[in-house]
Amino acid sequence: MQVFLVRHGQTQWNVEGLLQGSSDVPLTDLGREQAETAAAALAIRVGEAPLIVASPLERALHTAHALGDRLGVDVHTDDRLRERAYGAWEGITPEEREAGWPEEVVMWKTHGDAPVEGFENHDIVQARMVAGLEDWADQAEAAGSTLVAFAHGSCLRVGIHGLLDLPLEHRTIGNLGNAAWAQLTRRSRGDWTLERHHVTAATVAAA
Repeated sequence: MQVFLVRHGQTQWNVEGLLQGSSDVPLTDLGREQAETAAAALAIRVGEAPLIVASPLERALHTAHALGDRLGVDVHTDDRLRERAYGAWEGITPEEREAGWPEEVVMWKTHGDAPVEGFENHDIVQARMVAGLEDWADQAEAAGSTLVAFAHGSCLRVGIHGLLDLPLEHRTIGNLGNAAWAQLTRRSRGDWTLERHHVTAATVAAA
């Protein structure tokens, strides 16, 4: 079966380079345009009645509804697909982060995890993402549908590593850009192949 993992459109915090994490930040006008453009491209690739699930955070949910409304399909939510929590680092500038937590920033840039209050570590994020995506893929397969899941940059990257059984110590798979998606094939639980990564409406139009 085919699975599409889609990152939300642009937010103002994306523009400013701020970590959003669990903060509920809406899309910008450009982000809403990106959501509609991605929906138009996905609509001709995911079938007439895909199973659509999204993080409950507004930026992902709005992006998901662009596709759901276009196809007349309900959008489900799953808290397991929400973005990694960054704790005290959410909403502050990179300069503030460097000044307040210099050693922790080095650890984060080196290993991806940081001992910061409220920061959700890789293994926790990966466990919930893999469990959620496997569960929804089971439902989609039972219905004979394609699964389209809308979430966030960091949790999607970590989740894809988990689905493919890749080590988290290395950034083998990069973050998706705003309104970009990864396409995977799933044969059974734990048996996944990454077919395409960082696909956008523009790249498929140019192909």
